[in-house]
Amino acid sequence: MLRGPQEDAEAIGRLPKGTILTILGESKGRWVKVEVELVDGVEQGWIEQKTIKANSFEEIEETGPSTSKNGKKQRKRKRLPDDEIAVLKRESTFNYGIYGGVNYGILDLVDTPEVPLYQGLGVQGGGFFGYFLNPEMTLGAEVGFTQLSGSQAQASGSSVVKSGTARLLDIAGVFEYFYRSFRFFGSLQYSMGIGLADFPPGKPPSSSSMSGLWVKAGMGYSFKLTDVVNFVAKGFYGYSFNRYYLGFQNFGLSAYLEFKG
Repeated sequence: MLRGPQEDAEAIGRLPKGTILTILGESKGRWVKVEVELVDGVEQGWIEQKTIKANSFEEIEETGPSTSKNGKKQRKRKRLPDDEIAVLKRESTFNYGIYGGVNYGILDLVDTPEVPLYQGLGVQGGGFFGYFLNPEMTLGAEVGFTQLSGSQAQASGSSVVKSGTARLLDIAGVFEYFYRSFRFFGSLQYSMGIGLADFPPGKPPSSSSMSGLWVKAGMGYSFKLTDVVNFVAKGFYGYSFNRYYLGFQNFGLSAYLEFKG
């Protein structure tokens, strides 16, 4: 809130989300004059009109004569239906939440030519935190768990299959861009192999051979549940760079429960 209706005016202070305001009816350009009750008294100042929540108040005329006792003309005021207040809306500065989903993984074993690849369904899940660079962009991190599972027939038409499962701990830096309800994102992720299962005997890979950098990209769509809670559906493609697996990649779908603060 500022002393005058311009950006370089003296700042009175920052009004937190939920501040109760009285709209005084005076405006200049994009600025409106408001009154707020503080602990040490009433303060008047100017705020940008866009920070007032849309459709949260209605225009009314004060009842009574057109002039007050001191001869000054009474003003029009805006107010909520039941009381003369409006709520200041502040843009979110961070988001956080949890996610989970499924993936289709392709694990190409370069040191086992007779079984060129494993492929099949797996799962992933974890949590995330992001910081808003501006209302359309966030930069944040994800920490989660991924399980990639696959199988491969030993011979054409054979009912005997080889199978394998890799379990990874994921740490990723994520950049996200918002366009209306759509989201586009990219991430650089390090996945550490923490366990293997079901691979056939002989010369199975080690969990460390699964570790490596991933590049991921995708898009999603956001469904607004409340002013501060979203449900987000995302699809992605990822490719891994590691020592022993070429074409180590996956496609996936994830559901995110996002909270804004």
